[in-house]
Order: sequence, then structure tokens, then C-alpha cells
Amino acid sequence: MNRLAEPARRLLPGSARMLLAINTLFAGASALSGTFLNIYFWKLLHGLSNIAVYNFFIFFFTSIGYATAGWLMKRTDRLQTLRIGVGVLAVFYVLILVLGPNVRPFYALLGCLQGFGTGFYWVSFNVLVFEVTEPETRDEFNGANGFLFSVASGASPLLAGQILTFLPAMGYTVLFAASFSLFIGAVLCTWRLTGRKRSSPYNLYAGFHPEEQRDLWHRLLGLALMMGFREGTLAFLPFLLVFLVTRSEAVAGRYLVLTAAATLIAYYVVKRTLTYERRMLFKTLSAIMLGLSVVWLLFDLTTGALFLFGVVNALFTPLLLTPYACISLDVMGKLPLAAQRMSEYLVIREFAVNTGRCLSILFLLAFAAVLPERQAIQLSFWLIGLAPLLALFFYRSCAHCYHERFVRLQQQTRL
Repeated sequence: MNRLAEPARRLLPGSARMLLAINTLFAGASALSGTFLNIYFWKLLHGLSNIAVYNFFIFFFTSIGYATAGWLMKRTDRLQTLRIGVGVLAVFYVLILVLGPNVRPFYALLGCLQGFGTGFYWVSFNVLVFEVTEPETRDEFNGANGFLFSVASGASPLLAGQILTFLPAMGYTVLFAASFSLFIGAVLCTWRLTGRKRSSPYNLYAGFHPEEQRDLWHRLLGLALMMGFREGTLAFLPFLLVFLVTRSEAVAGRYLVLTAAATLIAYYVVKRTLTYERRMLFKTLSAIMLGLSVVWLLFDLTTGALFLFGVVNALFTPLLLTPYACISLDVMGKLPLAAQRMSEYLVIREFAVNTGRCLSILFLLAFAAVLPERQAIQLSFWLIGLAPLLALFFYRSCAHCYHERFVRLQQQTRL
């Protein structure tokens, strides 16, 4: 049967639903404390450049975590590396709790630890996604995953904002302790999945230069670089600016709730309507709207402008990310020895993503070194708006090449 003409969606298997539950717990734990972590550090460090450096180390060590987990995964199991990643992040929050206000001298090291654990988690999660989904269920899984991730990411900041408002003295302690508990819950859920031993060699060179489909793979890596470049400063800058402009964690929490609600709506639409044929439409519309979303921030960084940017960004980012996630797994599934080399392909792809994220932050730091802070921020937003348009160029090239080589050939063979 031609999957492009198939109107019905296949039901997700039980292992996929359990993986959704694990990632939802992970999202809740990360959003509950991680969202306000930049504000927590800013109160101690008092400098945008310091916060940028902290996030730079997160992304840099995420790549190292990916590479290390990929190597270890070949010798143990992807569930073991998933548990290690969640465990490292739990230790990260324990250290935040133990150090308290004395965390200031260690913020860069803590960024390294957080990035390392994040890399372990995501490479394991993405390998599991590849294993528990098929091309026919991939759009459904990614739509459901985005929807649940948004629910957890939206409810957690709302709860966190209330805790910080009513418990100003020990609010952050409560948040970090709650995140630790949710991470432990995610680890316990991994025992409901089936382990799998791996013994194939770890070959990153083959992951970067596969024997076949090399040009298609490198087009995807260009897309990954642009996607990462957009995410670098966007990961912390808008939310932190809302707090700096309003000086209110409650207002910052409302910003997160509003953007999370918009993201939830967007992922619901994606979950119900995304098909293979509509991926290009979603990607094109989102790239244009996200490019336009930064325009009002180039004139003034007011609360209203930041909220408007946040809502538009939240509405259209899922339309950008979901087709990218689907085409990534589709392309990697067609590379040589995909099942054996999936960890290598994921490590290389995420190296491209995190290179883009680090470059984005380095641009912000460079601008801040030679320009007034407001101008540096606005110039960074201009680059953020340009990135999805460049990503669209790479996506169109990659999707066209994939369609011509695999989908159209499959259609012709079945006729």
C-alpha cells in the first residue's frame, strides 16, 4: 500500500506510548526548574554575558554527551545511557540544592554537567524513537510527543511561578527538589521498555561520510546547523528579557504559560493535520512567520513586543520542528546500515545542531563586546529571524532529494 495515499493513521505501539510517558516526565522535570534557572543564575551573576556563557557550555557539552553516549550505547544498551542521562540531570539539581547561593563560582561547570546529561538523554531517546516508530507512524508520534511535551512544559512553569510567588524564601529549593523527583520517576519508567544489547563498532567517520547518500546526508546536516543556530540564543534570551523588563517572576511565569498554551494549540493542529504531503507547506509557512516575528523587537524591547514575539514564535515553531524531526529520521533510515549506525548518525546530526547553537551564542557575545547591550540583543534577534528562512532552503533541497530518490521510486515500483 502506498503510505502517501493512506488516509488512516496507524496506532502507536505500547513501547511508543511508554516512551511518550517518559519524555513527558522529562519535560515536566526540565520545565519546572530549568525554565527559571537562568533567572536564578542571573540573580547571582548579574550579567547577560555570564548567562550566555552558561548556556554556551550547556550546548557545547551536549555534543560531548552525545558522542560519549553513542560510544557507550554500542557497548551496553540505549536504555542504560538514557538512565545515565536522567541520573546526571538529577545529580545536577542535587548540586544546585546543596550549593545554594554558593553556586556562583561553579556556574560554568554546572552548565557542562547539565549539557553532558542532556546529551546522554537525547541521543538515547532519539534512538528509541527510531526503533519504536515506522515511517507510517512517525508523524503521529512526533505530533503526540510535541503535544504532551507542551502540556508538561506549560503546566510546570505555571506551578513554578505560583511556588516562587508564595514561597519567595525557599521557592527555588522546592522546585529543584520536585524536578529531582520527576527525573527519578522517568528513570523508573524505563524499566517498562525492553533492553537490547549492541556490539557493532563505533565509527563516527562513517557516520559523517556514509558510503551512500552522502550528499543527501550533508544537506540534512546543513538544515540541522540552521535549526540549531535559531535555537541557541532563543533558548534563554526572550524569557530572560521578560524578567529583566518587568522584574517580576510572576509575569515571566505568565509569559511561559501563554507561550506554552500557544505551543499546545499548534502541536494539536500538527498532530491532527500533518501528513507527508503537508510537511513542505508547514515548513514554508512557519519559516516565513518566524522570520517576520522578530520585526517588532528590532524597534523596541517592550513587554508587549516580547509577549507578541513569544506567542507568534510558540504558534509556528512546532510547524518548523515537526517536519524537521520527521525528515531527519526518514533520511537516517535510508543511510547505510541505519539500524547499526543510528547512534553515529544521531551524534553527527546533533553535533551540527549544537554547533549552530554555540555559534548563535558566540555572535551574541561578540555583539555585546562591541555594542551597547540593547543593540547587541536586537542584532541577535535579527539573526534569529533569518535562521528559519535559511533552514527552509536546506529543508526544500533535502526533502526534494529524498522524495526523488525514495518516495517517487517506491511509487513507480508499485505501479
